[in-house]
Formats: sequence, structure tokens, C-alpha cells
Amino acid sequence: MAESRQSPLSRWRYGFHPHAAGMQVRSLSRVHLQLGEALRLEMGQGDPGEGDTAELQYYIATELGPWAVWLSSDRGDVAECEQALQEVASPFQDETAEGDRRKK
Repeated sequence: MAESRQSPLSRWRYGFHPHAAGMQVRSLSRVHLQLGEALRLEMGQGDPGEGDTAELQYYIATELGPWAVWLSSDRGDVAECEQALQEVASPFQDETAEGDRRKK
């Protein structure tokens, strides 16, 4: 039997990072996702070189309102996890496009 691998998107959690209040922002950037424009924060405790864990928080502005998602991951897995987040689209995207066509 093949071993099932957990989806990279399943590592993400919604809401605020539970330890955000005690962390320092290491980097801040604006990114574009299929869901909408997002603010990306990389956070950490102590010195920037400490630890192999990346702590990420995204604040995403969507048509349905703002979302916050966070991830604590090994640094080596961050690219895979962020790619999974890039691929998430609104379940209402087709409906919005249809509504835009009707308005024209």
C-alpha cells in the first residue's frame, strides 16, 4: 500500500499565530496570491540565525473579507508550503467572473 503524503496546504492554519505577540518581525513584504493581495510576515524569537523553524503569517484581503493564515515549518519546507498557498483560489471565482460578464 502506498503511503499517503499530507498536502502542503494542510500545514497552514487560519487565525493569528499563537505566539505572534512574543515574536519579532524579521521581514515584511507584499505578495499577490490568487485569493488576493497579502501582507507576508516572517517572524521569530531571538537572533535571526537561530533555529531551523520558519514562522510565517499572511494577512490576505479577499472579496469575502480579510483572512490571516500562519505556518510554523522547517525552513526546507517553506517553498513547498508557500507554493501550495499560491495555488489556492476562491471557490467563488467562477461565479464572480460570470457576474462580471453579465454586467457588460
